[in-house]
Amino acid sequence: MGKLPKLVFLGDSHVRAVETAKQRGLLRGFAAEFVHRGGATAVGLRHPTSKTQALKVFRRHLLPAKPDLIPIFQLGEVDCGFVVWVRAQRYGESVEEQVAQSIAAYCGFLREVREAGYEDALVTSAVLPTIGDGELDGEVQHLRREVQQNQVERTALTLRYNAALAAEVARIGLRFHDFTPRLLDPATGVIHRRFRAPDVRDHHLDPVEAAPLWAEAAAVALAPWRARQRA
Repeated sequence: MGKLPKLVFLGDSHVRAVETAKQRGLLRGFAAEFVHRGGATAVGLRHPTSKTQALKVFRRHLLPAKPDLIPIFQLGEVDCGFVVWVRAQRYGESVEEQVAQSIAAYCGFLREVREAGYEDALVTSAVLPTIGDGELDGEVQHLRREVQQNQVERTALTLRYNAALAAEVARIGLRFHDFTPRLLDPATGVIHRRFRAPDVRDHHLDPVEAAPLWAEAAAVALAPWRARQRA
């Protein structure tokens, strides 16, 4: 079997949890690169000059396509937890219209990635909201204070977003890996408490608890390559 391709994780600041888990030795068996832009949104991928410049940064790392890389994308939490709600309020549009715009922008970029040659690219589901009701003590929590919807409502939107994203990703011909069945606590309708970072001011997943999820995503990303090697 040949040398494993490198996995490159691209997305918003939630990619930092993957990077931390890797640094702690919790993710083994593959080489990885991490490209994260704090505050990056899926909808922002339609603007090369967005505030985070995520589109420009991601293109620079991926294009032209490199045969020894498999991209894994992690975006959408900022959209579902903040941008969709605020844009709907500001522009008098429905939340579902904003969701559609976000997914269209994301999938426009994903189509570009696939057409460049990354047929094994993997898209992961948007992380479920971790910010609880009334939690304002934290930089991100403070920035999102405009959003009045409770955690259950924000979670329900994220579930709808992920379902719609999965369908569009399949149409493009890429694969989608959904974390939500593992993250969701059916008893509360929100994320399991154990997946939240110990510091309530940190809205990211606990890297230790989430490490198995990312290891699973890595295995899914490498599966087609492994299958070709065995053929």
